[in-house]
Amino acid sequence: MTGIKMKSSKPSLKVLVSLALFALLAAGYQAAGALASDDPGPNIVLILIDTLRADHLGCYGYQRNTSPNIDAFAAGAVLYKNAISTSSWTSPAVASFFTGQYPHVMGYEDQAVVLDEKFLTLAEILRYSGYATRGVISHLYLSAELGFGQGFDGFDEENAQGHGHISSPSVTDKGIELIDELKDEKFFLFLHYFDPHCDYILHDEYNFYPDYAGSLYSGQTIQDLRAFAREMNDDDVRYLNALYDSEIRFTDQHVGRLFDHLKDAGLYDDALIVIVADHGEEFLERGNAWIGHTRTVYQELVHVPFMVKAPGGVEPCTVERPVSLLDFMPTVVASAGLEVPAGYEHDGMPIDASGETEHLRSVLITETKRWGTHQGVIEGNWKLLHDPTARSFHLFDLEADPGEIEDVSGANDETLRRLKAALFEWDYDVRMKRSKFRVRHPNLSNKQVEKLKSLGYIR
Repeated sequence: MTGIKMKSSKPSLKVLVSLALFALLAAGYQAAGALASDDPGPNIVLILIDTLRADHLGCYGYQRNTSPNIDAFAAGAVLYKNAISTSSWTSPAVASFFTGQYPHVMGYEDQAVVLDEKFLTLAEILRYSGYATRGVISHLYLSAELGFGQGFDGFDEENAQGHGHISSPSVTDKGIELIDELKDEKFFLFLHYFDPHCDYILHDEYNFYPDYAGSLYSGQTIQDLRAFAREMNDDDVRYLNALYDSEIRFTDQHVGRLFDHLKDAGLYDDALIVIVADHGEEFLERGNAWIGHTRTVYQELVHVPFMVKAPGGVEPCTVERPVSLLDFMPTVVASAGLEVPAGYEHDGMPIDASGETEHLRSVLITETKRWGTHQGVIEGNWKLLHDPTARSFHLFDLEADPGEIEDVSGANDETLRRLKAALFEWDYDVRMKRSKFRVRHPNLSNKQVEKLKSLGYIR
């Protein structure tokens, strides 16, 4: 599972029908001028940084200097201050914002599934709109084998080497090579950076806690950290955060190299560039001896960075209202001056960043079913958390209590009822939609299963 992955040269009848439909749609766009040669659309660069909490970046208010290059980028972009992922682990979150579908509709529960070809991806839309599409990923859970290569002309997986592999330098190097290769074409480049994910590795040039004298160390496995979690003191937790921040700063350095190359090549200003994360990370905030992600949808796991630099020097701004990454795909497509094919049924909708009109999505849903079931409903500053297993509901005022500590459901009956009703309506809707699609689990080799076990993904 390394190297360039291409789509099968013998597509199924279902895929052939889909290709014919998209060819007709693309022809319609061409006739309408959307793909005309005198208006080719911008180059698009999508930077996905795995496991990146919004509140550990300077542009989101963090005091430690973890992200000077990303902060400088954000100063010239539309920054979504309260972007919410649809899930708290990689595969469903990324599949959701690539397709505009909720994870449950696509069949995600406690394990990764193969993304059904019926779900139209951002890369497919762009490829059928005349873009050269390339992807560079560094995580097994975004592999072509799991369907994430759909729509890509080339899909490089050489950096999907596990938690101890430092991948940011190579991801950027590959990105630079592809920019040089594609600079005379209209291209979509997807770069996935993995380093902030565990294992948390200290980069000596970015040591934010050099005086730590405890028993934790750089590169410790997540299994070891969780085994020791109940014995950790505040100093240990500060050190974990410092290691995590070192990984973020190291990744930021290499994202900065990519930006420098785009500028040197004269491609930066006119490109549509997006920075986003799939989910965040938890460092014992909940008193449950858990380090990592997947199990809940508290803000440290689903509040993620999302920023978009439009081509042509559009006025930068900050969008305060909550937005869902379910709307990521149609937002990027609209920002490129294109449209999602009318025949594709999905729940995403373009986000209006101007603030002149209200975004149509007033209620945001996020969920996980991995190692526990947890659902979240966000409406303005309100957040309802539901644990179906425990049959519990908790309501939080995120403005007064951003750490989600005090349950205020007892004093807000009307809000509680309204958000419960929204959750139950959503749950019924996604169950009905899921029934239309088959769910296929990957046929993993024994070697792949053992690798996933060693990484803590399979018990």
